[in-house]
Amino acid sequence: MPGHQMTMLIPPAARAAYDQLVAALGTENTPGQWMAFMRTVTRLLPDVLSSGRPSKEAIQRCPIGQLGFSSWQEMIEAPTDVSGLGWNFSAWKAWRRAWSVVQAYPWLETQPLTSSEVNTLALDCKRDDLPFPQSAEELETLRQARKDAQEQRRSESVQALTLRAETAEKALQEATARISALSAQSDQAIAHVRDLVDELAALKAKMQTVNHDQEKVTQLAEQVGSLKAQAAALTTERDRWKKEAEKPEKPLPRLSRWEHLQAFFRGQ
Repeated sequence: MPGHQMTMLIPPAARAAYDQLVAALGTENTPGQWMAFMRTVTRLLPDVLSSGRPSKEAIQRCPIGQLGFSSWQEMIEAPTDVSGLGWNFSAWKAWRRAWSVVQAYPWLETQPLTSSEVNTLALDCKRDDLPFPQSAEELETLRQARKDAQEQRRSESVQALTLRAETAEKALQEATARISALSAQSDQAIAHVRDLVDELAALKAKMQTVNHDQEKVTQLAEQVGSLKAQAAALTTERDRWKKEAEKPEKPLPRLSRWEHLQAFFRGQ
C-alpha cells in the first residue's frame, strides 16, 4: 500500500475485494483456474473489462482507488506489500483477450483450457477461416482434424524428404561415375601428353643430329668448292703451259764470245 495510505483508511469492502483477487490470482498456474480470477474481476471490477479506459471517477469508487491506486495497471504491477498484485500487465492483457472469447462461447468455462490455448484456438479459427467450435465435441473434432492434417503433412514431408534423399543419392552416384570417367579420360590425356613430350624430345634430338650433319655437309661443300677452284686454276695453268710447250722453239741468237762469257757469269 502506498506510504501515504494507512491500512485503517482502507474500506473493509476494498480490503475484502483485494483478498479475493489475490486468492484467485494465486491459482494462475492451474489450467482453467485463470478463469476463476477473471470471474472475480468481472464481479468486483467490471469497469476494467469494459471497452475503453475506466474514468477517474470509476477508479476512485472501486477497490482500485480505495486501495490507493490511480489505475488498474498500477495496482497489477505494484508489490503485494503495498496492496498490489505483484503481477505483470502483459499477462493480464492475454487473460483479458482469452476471457472475451470465453464470454462469447460460455461452454469454454467448463473446459480445463489455459488462456494461451483459448487465444491460440481463436487465432487459428480466424486464420483458417473456420467457425469457432460450439461445444467440447466440436472442439475435439477440430483438434483431431488438425492432428490428422499435421500427420498428413508430416507423412508428406517425410515422403518428400525421402524422395529428395533418393534423388540426391542418385545424383551423387551419377556425379561419382562422371568424375570417375573424367578421371580416366584425364589419365589417358596425361599419358598421351607424356608420349607427345617424349616424341618431341626425340625429334629435337634428331633435329640436332640433322643440324650437325648439315653443318658437315656445308663444310664439305665449301671444301669441294675450294678444291674445284684450285683444280680449275691448275687446269688453267696446265693448259697455259701446255700451249706454251706446243709453241715451236725460237732459234737461239748467235752470240759473240764476249756475250757468251757475260751469259755464263749471269747464269743464263
